[in-house]
Amino acid sequence: MFEKSKERAAANALAEATTEWNQRVASVQSLIDIVSGSKVLETNGLLLKSGELLLGQVQNVGLIQERSDGGHWQGASQGFSIPIGSIKGRSVRYRIGATRGHYVQGQPHPTAVDHGTLSITDQRIIYQGAAKTAECLFTKLLGVQQSDGAIVISVSNRQKPTVVHVGSSLEDWVADRISIATSLYQGDKDQVLGQLSEQLSEVESAKPGT
Repeated sequence: MFEKSKERAAANALAEATTEWNQRVASVQSLIDIVSGSKVLETNGLLLKSGELLLGQVQNVGLIQERSDGGHWQGASQGFSIPIGSIKGRSVRYRIGATRGHYVQGQPHPTAVDHGTLSITDQRIIYQGAAKTAECLFTKLLGVQQSDGAIVISVSNRQKPTVVHVGSSLEDWVADRISIATSLYQGDKDQVLGQLSEQLSEVESAKPGT
């Protein structure tokens, strides 16, 4: 009985590993086909420039910006009052004075201000949302960083970086495609294809159960 249970567990583990392996093989092969030009992705409404190559898109990502949670007035009141008469036997006074202080800005924190689609091409990174859009041209690109499920893109013509939250499960996927995109922009197509072919061979050689 225990032996059969172990066999079923081993079979299930092999099936899961094989499924994951098939997905990795398909993912690398898809990139090779896209870069080589034998496969063209659907643009989903994105207008590409002449000769521009779409490498990938991610739906329902969040555009992140710093937003304050409000603030408050901080100060004190100074002055004095003088009697001006009475009403039904009760004294009435008039206050003379001023309020001194300043407004304290609330603490800023990252907030998703819009949701939309992130597109990666060999010329730019584009965010298209319901209310906002952002285009990061590689001609202006200063750097790309990963941060807790987000991609931070800095360009020279924008004071603040563009921050798009894609989630931890897609962070590496997006970063890999941006790396490939920038290499293609720099004219390293043959090198990219060579590296992808080597990666495919390594993945295929690691097939579970062999």
